[in-house]
Amino acid sequence: MAQYLVLDIGGTFIKYAIMDRKAQFVTQGKVTTNTGSEDAMLTSLEGVRAQVANYDYEGVAISMPGRIDTAAGIAHTGGAYTWLSEYPAAEKYGAIFGKPCTIANDGKCAAIAESWSGALSDVDSGAVIVLGTGIGGGIVLNKQVWMGCSGGAGELSWLICDYPLLTDETAKHVSPAMWTGHISAHSISAQFADRKGLEKADGVMLFDAYDAGDEDAIAVLEEYGRWAAAGIINLQAVLDLPRYAIGGGISARPEATTLIKKYVDRIFELRHGLPFSKPEIVTCQFGNEANLIGALAFHLRKA
Repeated sequence: MAQYLVLDIGGTFIKYAIMDRKAQFVTQGKVTTNTGSEDAMLTSLEGVRAQVANYDYEGVAISMPGRIDTAAGIAHTGGAYTWLSEYPAAEKYGAIFGKPCTIANDGKCAAIAESWSGALSDVDSGAVIVLGTGIGGGIVLNKQVWMGCSGGAGELSWLICDYPLLTDETAKHVSPAMWTGHISAHSISAQFADRKGLEKADGVMLFDAYDAGDEDAIAVLEEYGRWAAAGIINLQAVLDLPRYAIGGGISARPEATTLIKKYVDRIFELRHGLPFSKPEIVTCQFGNEANLIGALAFHLRKA
């Protein structure tokens, strides 16, 4: 069976895998990278090439951050890779490996993976919400990931919840004006740190405290559930989807999904006659492998 090299480019590591057409993993690993320059990226990719030199693969599929034109192979932006601008990534990266290359946004990769054979596989439409440093995601309509006119559809971090702050010329930080400022894994960890008077905290600290019955941790996560539900109601008013799947590292905890479901249910209990359906809230199936599986799906559909 044909095999493919699949990459998930992150801010610290490039995860790689050799996979077959059914998304079965033959081998996988990772190499370090940095976000500083094109040369640093190409050097990291050469490191991947060395690691898989003994494998015969037909093409290269890449998940990466940024506003990506998958059809044209152009990275209009690159998230933490700030030097990426209108960059012919598919051509440049494909040249490293000497194989046809497909690139796609990481959130959209997670969405197509779950639609292909995961938490959205039995519905025609749905959305994936990936909770990390920001909020990634993808919208699936009739089994196709909706790209938007410029590749920017599904940038859920930018759902606005405080218009005055967003347009305040004196504001130094506008993250609280956005959905990401309330429910991303980064933001809820920061909220917990603020409550505890800590310089910083992470998700492990937050959930350890939650498990111990810490009132501040409980309050932060309850607030997360309320804000997450509110954002889903905003999306639902536009999309009327049957299901939303919650992903990202935080989704390994069942509370990440159950708290959202709790408050979505409460909204529908309190606000009778809403002009759209109540969606199902579930957990993504593929976890940290979603981007790899989704990148492969984009490559196979393009090939």
